[in-house]
Amino acid sequence: MKRLIILLCSALIAACGTTTPSKETYLPVIERSGPSHAVQFKGTLQINAFSAQAPFGERNFFYRESTQRFVKDPYREWLSSPTGLITTHTQTWLKSSGLFREVLPLYSKQTADYQLKGELLTLHTDLQAQPLAVAKLHIRLSSAKSPVILDTILTASEPLSGMSANDIAAGLDQALANTLKQLERKLISLPTS
Repeated sequence: MKRLIILLCSALIAACGTTTPSKETYLPVIERSGPSHAVQFKGTLQINAFSAQAPFGERNFFYRESTQRFVKDPYREWLSSPTGLITTHTQTWLKSSGLFREVLPLYSKQTADYQLKGELLTLHTDLQAQPLAVAKLHIRLSSAKSPVILDTILTASEPLSGMSANDIAAGLDQALANTLKQLERKLISLPTS
């Protein structure tokens, strides 16, 4: 009996001594490819900091396991807030597109002719059937002359090549890039100004 108690205590101490996995951080690598377009909007563009619907503004990766069940990954996360990363990537993307005469630096104090506001509606990995990376943005473009030039929801899903953290991050990158491609196409389709 004494031996059994010692064995159980040893097992309990060993179980308590296990280390928790360290957090893994990822940075989206969203880059626009292709030539710039002719200037379509003759004014300057200010991109405001994106907001996010809870809980998708958090740094953690999220997984959708069923229609109503979402799980937060305690070990995999973005290097910084997804809203900050998406704001920066949107600014870089639209500057590279050439559609606006000038895209102002983020947080510029200069008054712009156009304002772009964005909201992250979701950024998650859907595990319900075939694993998909899903991104959804709500974008609004306005000017002093027109309070609503564009008000649209952009949704993209990307099949994952595997289930490693790198595969998930790459899928989310591609889904976000696809939403920015959609934004670019929608801006091109607007009447010129």
